[in-house]
Formats: sequence, structure tokens, C-alpha cells
Amino acid sequence: MNTSSHRRRTDHRRVAALCILLATCLALALQACDSPRQRARPHATWSRSGLVDGQVGQVRLLHVHILAPPMNEQKAGDDLGLYLTLVNNSDRPQTLDGVSTVHAERVVYRQGPSSPQQAVKVTIPPHGTVSLQQGHDRPHLELVDIHRPLGATPIDVTFRFPTAGTITLRIPVLPLSRGAGSPTPVRS
Repeated sequence: MNTSSHRRRTDHRRVAALCILLATCLALALQACDSPRQRARPHATWSRSGLVDGQVGQVRLLHVHILAPPMNEQKAGDDLGLYLTLVNNSDRPQTLDGVSTVHAERVVYRQGPSSPQQAVKVTIPPHGTVSLQQGHDRPHLELVDIHRPLGATPIDVTFRFPTAGTITLRIPVLPLSRGAGSPTPVRS
């Protein structure tokens, strides 16, 4: 009888300890879901045209794509255009201050095709839009000195916004002949 009573108390203690552990885990999980960092979590979607869109915090990246010549015309060391539209849905300016990929030496900003390469620093005004889409003498980003021909294989590219956060998107590589134009952003 004494052993049975001792066993029941031990079982009750184990059950109580397990309940406390589960309650603590649940509380931590709920707290993580409600944290600002979790709410600003980046996400990406593919559009019907094969372009990718993403969002980090209040910044939307629309119709992101890379244009490249056909695979048999690509070679290591080439520079390829990276095109997108940035939409700032916040009340504060947002700045894109870094873009990187393991598939190129660096990513730069250019005011136009013949302008010099600059470090990436693009400011999007509050509730504003900046187009870095393909077009004659338009500003855009550029992958400089690709490590190998990309073909049509999508690649991961990371975009950094000091206030909104960082997002890595799998960017489609499209034929130069395709071009995507400039989307008209829809406010969200």
C-alpha cells in the first residue's frame, strides 16, 4: 500500500511537471508568434508570368527577375540586369542598402546602362514606389561578374533594408528577348 501510494504521488508529480513544461512551451510559442519580428517575416510569391514578388516588413518587391542571353551565349564574368519595383507602404522612408548572391562577385546600382557602377543605396519615399525595371537609360541593379552561366535556373538573391529587414528571394532568370516591363503596383 505504501509503495502504491508513493507511485501515485510520483505519477502526479510527473504529470504536473509535464503540464508545466507544456504550458511554458505554449506560452513561448504564442509570444514568438506575436513578436514584431515574426509579424514582419518576409514572404515570396510567384506571379503567373513567372516573376517573383516578395515582402519584408512594409516593403514590397514586385516583378523581380534577371534578364540573360541564351545559355550558349552566357559565360563566367558576364554582367546581368536585375530588375524589380520597390513599394514602401510605411510612413517612413525605407532604404535598400544591400543586395547579394553567391552567383556573382557583387550586385551594383546603375543609373542607366552606360553609367558607372555604384554601391546599392536606393531610398523609397513614404508610401512611394521606385521602379528599377528594364528600359532605356533607366536605373536598375546589376549582377557583376557572374561565376558561371546561369542558363534559365532561378537563383537566390538577398535584399537588405536596415529598417524593414532582409529577404532572400529565388529570382527567375529570363531570356533577354522577354523583358517584363514595369508593373503597376496595387496598394495593400
